Amino acid sequence: MRNILRRPRVRSLITVGGVASALVFGMAAPAQADYSSPLYSTLKKCNAARPSYVSSWTSPGPCYPMYNWDGSKRIGYSFLVKTRY
Repeated sequence: MRNILRRPRVRSLITVGGVASALVFGMAAPAQADYSSPLYSTLKKCNAARPSYVSSWTSPGPCYPMYNWDGSKRIGYSFLVKTRY
């Protein structure tokens, strides 16, 4: 393997392949996945946190209450961060 890398044509092909793959992965769009925000204790804190999730790729939805597993107690507020298309 060491001797084959001494050839200029092989080295240039490996370099070109590395640069091309870096360009493809570097300029690719992010994954299209929506996610939930962390839990906030009050609706006021949830609404105050929403502007920090606005970007050119994402937009936050409205805050909604989150309940425990059986729905008997509200444990906080959250919102869904949607990916823009």
